[in-house]
Amino acid sequence: MAEEAIFVDNKDTILLKKALARILYQKNFDQPSLSSLLDISQPMVSIYCKSKDKIPDNLLKIAEDIAEKILAGQPMVLNTCVCFSNEPLEGSFFVARKNELIDDENNEIVNSLTEAFLLLKGRDISGLLPEVKINIAMAKEKAKHSDDVAAFLNGLIVADDRVIGYNGIRFGKSKHLSSLLLSLKQVLDVNAIMNIAYIQDVNKTGFTYGFLTRDYKLRDKLKHVDVLLHEGDFGIEPCAYVLGKDAVDVVNKVFKIKEEILYDEVGR
Repeated sequence: MAEEAIFVDNKDTILLKKALARILYQKNFDQPSLSSLLDISQPMVSIYCKSKDKIPDNLLKIAEDIAEKILAGQPMVLNTCVCFSNEPLEGSFFVARKNELIDDENNEIVNSLTEAFLLLKGRDISGLLPEVKINIAMAKEKAKHSDDVAAFLNGLIVADDRVIGYNGIRFGKSKHLSSLLLSLKQVLDVNAIMNIAYIQDVNKTGFTYGFLTRDYKLRDKLKHVDVLLHEGDFGIEPCAYVLGKDAVDVVNKVFKIKEEILYDEVGR
């Protein structure tokens, strides 16, 4: 997940720390806490809090914004950053981890997941919702580890059997789905996966299917499969995993499964 970073000129860092020390001390931060937060000694904290140095308005505004975030419970880490740039960086930026840089492939994955959500949004998927959170994960073509797999942060948000929202798309999240997808990619031509409730009559969906062992390995040698079933274990809910070439492909298969289940319930 990209993190907010605030850049100030090296010569201004001490003034920024002095401003933070003053502001937070007035907000009842004790000196040991300020020493740890600002990475300075307690005697230096005392000096900073008593300092009469004039703080430029721009640095004071930055210090006030940082203090507000700290008081709201957001953690702060002071780091030295070496930037290779023709222009000095000042102000607020977002620093992304390497796996989150938006290259063409990452952008395609994010777009596919977004489109998949829009297809799901507001649709009744009752009967397919597992007890655990529902999610979709999609991997890069040559994915090697979880940072190469994107999913919805904390899963899709569901209300009244309908998907209503999500909290962002992140690479390196949804450890269970990403690890399962990476394992399956070693033997199957698959790039996306979605977890849904266990399907009792999966043979009626028209899709090829197989089974996973208790430790989530393919039970049989398969060259192609649309749905994998896990029969559950102690404390583990039985579940189905829909596979596809991308997130949109997976969601379209889920819709077909829903249609077949509904059709079967009504009567053929």
